[in-house]
Amino acid sequence: MPGTTDRRATIVVAGADRWSAQDLAERIERYFADAYEVLSAATRREAEQVLEGAASAERRVAAVVAAEDLSDGSGLDLLRETGAVPPAGRLLLSDSATRAGAEGQDGIQVLSARPDEDDLWPRLERMLYDTAPPGERRVVVQGDRRSAAVYRVVRFLLLNHIPFTVEGMPVAEVEVAVEIDGRQLLNPRLITLAKALQLTRYSGESDFDVVVVGGGPAGLTAAINHAGLFGHKVLIIENEAPGGAAGTAVNVIDNHFGFPYGIAAGDLAQRGLRQALHKNVQWLPAARARELLTLEDRVTGDGQPPPRRLRLTARTDDDQKVEVSAAAVVVACGAAARRQGGKHETDYENQGVYYMALPADAEQVSENDKIVVVGAGDTAGRAALMFAATDAKVTLVIRNTLDKSAMLPSLVEAIKESTIRVRPNTEIVEYLGTNGRLTGVRVKTRKRLEETLPVTAVYVLIGADPDTSWLENARVELKNKYVVTGTDVSGTAVPAYATSVPGVFAAGDVRYRGVRRIAMAAGEGAAAALAVHNYFTGRPQVLRTDGVTANAALGAYYA
Repeated sequence: MPGTTDRRATIVVAGADRWSAQDLAERIERYFADAYEVLSAATRREAEQVLEGAASAERRVAAVVAAEDLSDGSGLDLLRETGAVPPAGRLLLSDSATRAGAEGQDGIQVLSARPDEDDLWPRLERMLYDTAPPGERRVVVQGDRRSAAVYRVVRFLLLNHIPFTVEGMPVAEVEVAVEIDGRQLLNPRLITLAKALQLTRYSGESDFDVVVVGGGPAGLTAAINHAGLFGHKVLIIENEAPGGAAGTAVNVIDNHFGFPYGIAAGDLAQRGLRQALHKNVQWLPAARARELLTLEDRVTGDGQPPPRRLRLTARTDDDQKVEVSAAAVVVACGAAARRQGGKHETDYENQGVYYMALPADAEQVSENDKIVVVGAGDTAGRAALMFAATDAKVTLVIRNTLDKSAMLPSLVEAIKESTIRVRPNTEIVEYLGTNGRLTGVRVKTRKRLEETLPVTAVYVLIGADPDTSWLENARVELKNKYVVTGTDVSGTAVPAYATSVPGVFAAGDVRYRGVRRIAMAAGEGAAAALAVHNYFTGRPQVLRTDGVTANAALGAYYA
């Protein structure tokens, strides 16, 4: 631990045995979306060594969770001694009926040795909130966690790795209230949250060398290369949070270069954003590209094509207009989750029907819940297994059969060996509910047999479609809504990653024929940045705005 550059606060879990300690540590890390470093210990001595290591590395210990009966001593005594290094929160897991659910001496809180999810997560959230040191951001969300408004806020906080606690209900006629360091926001838009949490890094300037649309692996890598290698002035516009769809993956990414033991997708996305910001890339989240136009209103008089710049219009989620110009635009906006199409589906969106499954969602599920996952790809298979691990009753609805699905063979076998109920040749035709709450779905089979299934939640994970309608006015060639690049462009061939419009490039999932893997998206982002660099080298005049170079350093670089 000494010498580490990881500055997250630490949570230490000491369990009665190694398996239970590691299991709880992994669940806590998933639930809080890697916002904390969570370390496990199988004995009291190991826990003491971990705490000593944190102290020597000057790492803040946010909480210590200990089983009462450790193999080499008392978990209660361990927590009492931990009190000497505040402000760590302390939670004892005890089988003692007289202790469970209580708050013991010295501020040590007590839960059952096998706590219910509804007890564990709110207690941990509040503990981490209460023990945050002065100056650290403190976020409280008030509202019904099952409502669409609260779900939207919570998801945004989770994807941005912002620690928070959910409690109580807001005042009448307010769906969600968010308190940030004592300041209360009522029914906030995501851009308002982003600004209040200092998640934006946008100067308000209008001229850039490169604008990247999309903050997933492709967009972040492109921006890092543009700014870090070539000194370009770069802005990323992202509609939600870093990582895009990749940031919501539930599996550990174990095939990415440089991470021999794998890395959580959300953590990879956060590292990418920190790297981009370190290179002075500007970042505007909660904003969506709306229109792209070319500007060719200057006359050169030398028979050469006029200097071409691009104007991109975006709108934040509170409908504020953002208009910027750039010498090049890299389209890396990925794809948006596809709707299933059953009757009344949109009536329950984000309040019973969801289009991504985060690890924190599984931690909110109990064995009495009935979860339906729709889809036959890897994402759906992993989500179904994730929910099944909570002992919830999980049904996987697919239009074909499991053996003919696009899932990895290992996932197919795991599902067959699990308690998941697979409904092949089936689709949802209607979503049912009362008082705005989803209670069931009506399904039909290929033989037209219909049945109603009671449900707690439905996760529709059937792929995604690129949101590229904003490129139509710029006449960027599309195929099945995907951006056509390189040799696939009609007419005169263009370089790899270039589109039919000079100055517009594409990388990642939005690109026609793109390979939809995180490592490939990152590689495409780097390759697209090089393609833009070559474009600038051949046409340095595009870097000028009204006769002035947008980035002073580039004037010398390309002179």
